[in-house]
Amino acid sequence: MRGRRSGEPRTTTVWFVAEPGRILLTGGKEDPQWCRNLRADGAISVEIGGERFAGHARVVEDPAAASAIRDRFVRKYWLARLSRLFGGYRSSVAVEVTLAPAPGARSA
Repeated sequence: MRGRRSGEPRTTTVWFVAEPGRILLTGGKEDPQWCRNLRADGAISVEIGGERFAGHARVVEDPAAASAIRDRFVRKYWLARLSRLFGGYRSSVAVEVTLAPAPGARSA
């Protein structure tokens, strides 16, 4: 992603859940700087385990959909489960990255 004012590349470490055709991201408060950058330009490159994926990101605004995404993270990450026990991890930002087709991939 790029900075919304500077246009410079930005790197942020966040939690993820990989699903077919998309990657879910979450982390931070309700409107962290990295999400403001994504709202300005959703083009994103995500690196997981040394593998890079290109896609388009959008901040999930629908409260029910965002809650469902956070629930996926609670199932995956024990720190999210622990935070939930103490009333946390209920309003962190939820982002959906729709992955770009791989070069040379054929559409169905």
